Amino acid sequence: MKVRVGLYILLILFLLISGKEEARAGRYAAKGDTCRVSDRMNQPETWSKIYQWVMDDPQVPDKEDVLMLIRYHFGNFEKLGKLLRYLDGGRPYAYLSEHQFRKIERTGKMKDSLPVAALTLPANTLPEEQLEIIAFDPWLEVESKRETPHRTVFALKNNILYDLALAPNVEVELPVGQRWSLNMEYKCPWWSNSKHGFCYQLLSGGVEARCWLGKRKNRERLTGHFLGIYAEGGVYDFQFDKDKGYRGNYYAASGLTYGYSHQLARHLALEFSLGIGYLATEYRKYTTYEGDLIWTSSGRYHFMGPTKAKISLVWLIKGRRR
Repeated sequence: MKVRVGLYILLILFLLISGKEEARAGRYAAKGDTCRVSDRMNQPETWSKIYQWVMDDPQVPDKEDVLMLIRYHFGNFEKLGKLLRYLDGGRPYAYLSEHQFRKIERTGKMKDSLPVAALTLPANTLPEEQLEIIAFDPWLEVESKRETPHRTVFALKNNILYDLALAPNVEVELPVGQRWSLNMEYKCPWWSNSKHGFCYQLLSGGVEARCWLGKRKNRERLTGHFLGIYAEGGVYDFQFDKDKGYRGNYYAASGLTYGYSHQLARHLALEFSLGIGYLATEYRKYTTYEGDLIWTSSGRYHFMGPTKAKISLVWLIKGRRR
């Protein structure tokens, strides 16, 4: 009887010990899975796959900013995670946690990315340190190449229509952000021949503020459609025969412009524009007599309508992004 009771006691103790070991093993296994998920979040191939998922998902909040952070901090995944939590109050990180990070837990160990030759990202894309990445998806390399470290800082222009009218001219346009710009122009034909009674002289300068239309985030500066408001003025002396000529003490014009600039190459564009506004001038009419100018009359002239037209070659001067 005592022997039987002892056996029962030993059997109960064995079952209790076995149950505790199984529970402990389950806890260790769960902890191990958690650690493995955490480890995978520090792997380059994991973030390469997350980058692709974000690219394919149009619903990701602040999608472009998320992709930029992954590109710039690829390799420093601890800092990358912190920055994603701060971005836009954590909205993108919450979305990724719900829709993208869970895929890592479900898929388990991810397939290795296609190995390529050692790739060093350009130093100007890494604000802190240069990272060498051995395993990198080809699509991510292509996306990085699309990022340009330069942007247009100003443009030099020449109006072909003024050139055809024998009026040398030059323009400079300065961008102010992505949507605004300031355009300045100067023209100075200064031709004369007193023997033939010919004079074609004009000194003129102007300034124009422009607003560039449409979405500007991913577009080159100073390209596309624009609206502008302009003002210009100068002096002139026109004589095309011996009988009469006109000399202007001043002329002034102002109005609105509409135009379009089409980029032909990385540093070259072609611009079309038309200005409609108001022009006013005071002038003297003269004739020549024995080599002297004789004033015959004076007056004022006012005009409402097209006051300038342009077909300009544009040289886009680029500088490094800051």
